[in-house]
Amino acid sequence: MILTDTQAREIVDKTLALASADEVRVNLGGGRRGNTRFALNSATTCGDADTLSLAVTACFGTRHATATTSETDDAALGRVVAAAEELASVAPEDPEHMPALGPQDYLDIDPCSDATVNATPELRAEAVAAAIEAGTTAGLAAFGYFEHGHGFSAVGNSKGLFAHCRASDAAFTVTLRTADGTASAWASDNARDIGQVDCAGATQRAVQKVLAARVCKPLEPGVYPVILEPQAAASFLAYAVHSMDARSADEGRSFFAKAGGGNRIGERIAGENITIRNDPTNPDILGEPFHGDGLPTRVGAWVEGGVLRQLVHSRYWAHKQGKEPTGSPSSLVFEGGEGTVDDLVRDTERAVLVTRFWYIRFVDPQTILLTGLTRDGTFWVEDGAVRHAVNNFRFNESPIAVLNKVTAMSRPVRVGNMLVPAIKASEFTFSSTSESV
Repeated sequence: MILTDTQAREIVDKTLALASADEVRVNLGGGRRGNTRFALNSATTCGDADTLSLAVTACFGTRHATATTSETDDAALGRVVAAAEELASVAPEDPEHMPALGPQDYLDIDPCSDATVNATPELRAEAVAAAIEAGTTAGLAAFGYFEHGHGFSAVGNSKGLFAHCRASDAAFTVTLRTADGTASAWASDNARDIGQVDCAGATQRAVQKVLAARVCKPLEPGVYPVILEPQAAASFLAYAVHSMDARSADEGRSFFAKAGGGNRIGERIAGENITIRNDPTNPDILGEPFHGDGLPTRVGAWVEGGVLRQLVHSRYWAHKQGKEPTGSPSSLVFEGGEGTVDDLVRDTERAVLVTRFWYIRFVDPQTILLTGLTRDGTFWVEDGAVRHAVNNFRFNESPIAVLNKVTAMSRPVRVGNMLVPAIKASEFTFSSTSESV
């Protein structure tokens, strides 16, 4: 269900009026989503969903609890408020509880596209049919998913804060496999505006990759130069950004802790060519203007010229340390260079080219050492060209280590809610082979 600013405010105000707790926050959100799935060159499912959720957080001093409902009639609002207050009254004291925020100023952002709002199942069907035809024509099996949605989120509290935002998104993914199942390739594209999702381009990239992957030669595990395509780079590097917690650093529990106490803000942690920013105003990845508690999202650098500029300060930890709260990283921009993945390949003497990673997990959170698998297109590059596919690998590597070895980057492209370039690094540790395709 989609509610306008006025409709959402009316429900929030009505809910707050029913409450007797010291402080109350209401989070209201909902949306409509549509999806079409295809497999083995045939559309398999088509679905649409309409959702609404209301959460009430009641506080008595530092005791607090939350109750939720999917209904907004008067009786339902009364029940959810009563449930939240009953739970809060018996909850333990929370020594880290922060009082509700007052009214805030927010960035003027509207991350919602009318084209996505008005998208139809027929539009999805046309894109899926084209992908299936491309796979069939090439003698391949096509699998994938095309999804779009739009919705709203609102937050209000008993201190007079209120915020409302609408947002949309659309994403297309396709996997193509040879008939004998020995080669596989994957590609995707996404955008706030469904008209900017290049389904045909993603499908063509997957076709080219799977045809190239039919010639596969073994490559021993080892340390190799690497080119990570944007999707691989995004999933890998995000672990570094989402490890930037100030409290963990200040308490000596993370890579960002400073020897002897404190954190590494102001120190160089990556190469001078690395800058990572938060920018919800960037037109390619417009973000939402507020976090769940109503804290505004902001524009700012996490890493600038390789130097750590800030860490993630929660409201509690920021208050304790005398800092400004940052909110969580969102709408990330990894600044890159110019050109495309093909340009990086042309300028490469030898490297492993990785399409994407799968099942990334921490090995050691304190050093941000990760492990995971390559998947759906891993190739050997030599003398400026992709020569053949190679077997997949398990890797053991740290994104911080890689960010200190980046020798070139492409132009950043959208990957989820990030802008990320393909990156070329001088060393990457592939620890063992994988029999997956």
